[in-house]
Amino acid sequence: MTVYFTTSFQNKASKLIEGNLQLQKKLKKQFKIFQQNPYHLGLRLHKLKGKRSEQYAIWIEGNLRALAIKDEETYTFFDLVTHDQY
Repeated sequence: MTVYFTTSFQNKASKLIEGNLQLQKKLKKQFKIFQQNPYHLGLRLHKLKGKRSEQYAIWIEGNLRALAIKDEETYTFFDLVTHDQY
């Protein structure tokens, strides 16, 4: 499995973690787990429905989710959003 992060994802993550060491650690932890086992229960990986039916989400913390598109064995993370935003 391969994992990519778009530039917009990286920029958004940088802005969110600026001054928030706890969130920075949580993001690193969740993506380390994801690379080892994307189906780990702590990630709550799920395919979205409706207009986002080709996208997947993983739980980061609280209501923060990382969104990705899957192409065979490649996940490309492109956004960080709250649960209410999707």
